[in-house]
Amino acid sequence: MAACPFGIVCAHRALLTKQEVRIVKVIGAGFGRTGTMSLKVALEELGAGPCLHSMESLHGAQTPDGPSLWDQVIAGQPIDWRGTFAGWGSTVDWLGARFYPEMLRAWPEAKVILSVRDPEAWYESCHASLHATSRLKGRGAAASPVMKAVDSAIWQDIFDGRFGERDYALEVFERHRLQVAGTVPPERLLIYDIRDGWEPLCELLGVPVPKTPFPHLNGRDAFWTRFGVKPAAAAGVEVASMSSATRRPGAELARSLGSRQAPLPSHIAGLATAEAGAATLDQQQMLDLLGLAEDPFAQRIFASCGVKTRRVHLDPQSLAKPLQGRTGEVEEYLLSSAAEAVRKLDVDLDRIGTVISASLYSLGCPPLAHRLIEHFELDPAIDKYHLVGVGCSSAVPLVRLAQRVLPEHPDKLCLVVGAESMSGMLMGAMESDTRSKTVGSAIFGDGCAAMLVGAQAPGERSAAGPTILASSVHQIPDSLGAVCMSLDVNDSHLHLIRELPDVAAAHLGGLVERFLVSAGMTGHMIDHWMLHPGGKRIIDCAREALNLPYETVEISYRLLAEHGNVGTPSIFYVIDRTIAERAPGPGEHGLVITIGPGVSVGLMLLSW
Repeated sequence: MAACPFGIVCAHRALLTKQEVRIVKVIGAGFGRTGTMSLKVALEELGAGPCLHSMESLHGAQTPDGPSLWDQVIAGQPIDWRGTFAGWGSTVDWLGARFYPEMLRAWPEAKVILSVRDPEAWYESCHASLHATSRLKGRGAAASPVMKAVDSAIWQDIFDGRFGERDYALEVFERHRLQVAGTVPPERLLIYDIRDGWEPLCELLGVPVPKTPFPHLNGRDAFWTRFGVKPAAAAGVEVASMSSATRRPGAELARSLGSRQAPLPSHIAGLATAEAGAATLDQQQMLDLLGLAEDPFAQRIFASCGVKTRRVHLDPQSLAKPLQGRTGEVEEYLLSSAAEAVRKLDVDLDRIGTVISASLYSLGCPPLAHRLIEHFELDPAIDKYHLVGVGCSSAVPLVRLAQRVLPEHPDKLCLVVGAESMSGMLMGAMESDTRSKTVGSAIFGDGCAAMLVGAQAPGERSAAGPTILASSVHQIPDSLGAVCMSLDVNDSHLHLIRELPDVAAAHLGGLVERFLVSAGMTGHMIDHWMLHPGGKRIIDCAREALNLPYETVEISYRLLAEHGNVGTPSIFYVIDRTIAERAPGPGEHGLVITIGPGVSVGLMLLSW
């Protein structure tokens, strides 16, 4: 067994004949300092070893009569991967990060693990350890073929000799994640954070979870010890520590994602909410207003649905009218609320190039976007669009549409308005009422939000709001009847099946995981989870599906209690409150999740 210069005990390093060539099961495509040493040991424990880590002697990774792999890397020679990897079952660290496309061609059935880490923490760790060994020229392990090859294939090739330029290195790190996610078929790819432990690896390999603790190895002190350098002395070897003042903005990730996700990189340039003239009623007042105060089922649902107060544009006179009879006053309420939200944006209206509006239903004409053009005396040639019937999931489609119209007016802003009079469809109690109608009456309120979406130059960070990195809308099959409007001459209500939260939650985990994988991320990289406050069970089931602690989505629970479910603008309220209360910092990411009719799940990735 060949000696390993880093003191790692290697399971098998003897040369094998061609008849003994082992098929590589796993290709680790993550950069070094993303937990690759722990991943190596874990893979060997799970039967995917021996695993080749870049920080090892590669006497065994060579053809019987040819040069070592590292000699071939240094010389830039073509590599016989199948022959070179005789005796190895997997590889991790820089080797796979640099050559994973070639390895995939050699082993087309291999699984690929992209180990990831917070970019800031990765750069600090890598700069303060592995990259700093470039100052140890001719000293011990730093002079080995391994390190010479790392300098050639990694620092000079992947990073173009510019790793010391922090922003450039971070951009390369993010771009690599995106390239791997876009190259490897999803069914063969695992985006892996070392903090996830055994379970994702075992699921990928189809093996049981070991009873032994997950290995967490190769901290910075251990790294320097392998070079014969005392950890304290390493501070003098070109080590840069990241302070909060030097954290990079999230724009570099936007640069790498923007061209793929939208015609122009874009950001949220403004956000405001309003409920013009709406009264604030508690649940008991709503029960009284709707004639449900003596209904035991209604009392129980109103008390347990998570709503305490709601803003509603509703009184006994309006309630006495059928839905058609309220059309005029509802349309006026939507316009006044939208106008108030737009005024709160405090934007030069001449900067607006497109207006997009949405509400769950619209019996009146012209639609809200046209009314806003007239109300604010905007240029009548401005493009205007109005979406109807999308409801709680419409926020993400609205933003996606805004992104796609930006190239028409790249120097202008797109005004997006979601306005709802959910109380406009509420009716008083009737003997024929279904329980579904009572449930809808318990949770819905009125609200409006206005958002400005603007284009931004690649690499530019907006001072106004987060960058929109990616978005997606997925309709769950066979779910059209889960949420629908029920209308007749005398009654109207939003019909919700009891199983709605479970239907959405059953698909949510997989949808979120695949969405994040496509962006080269995992859930651990999300700093702010912004979940649609559609109802207490909606939040509960979604939180459970995503394994999120209560405090992570506490804002959604609180907004539900204060406003109820306000339909289209609901998630805008959550984004607005998250920015105001949690003050996301540069480099932090947020995931927006909406659930609405269809059943449709909207996902939007933000970066500050």
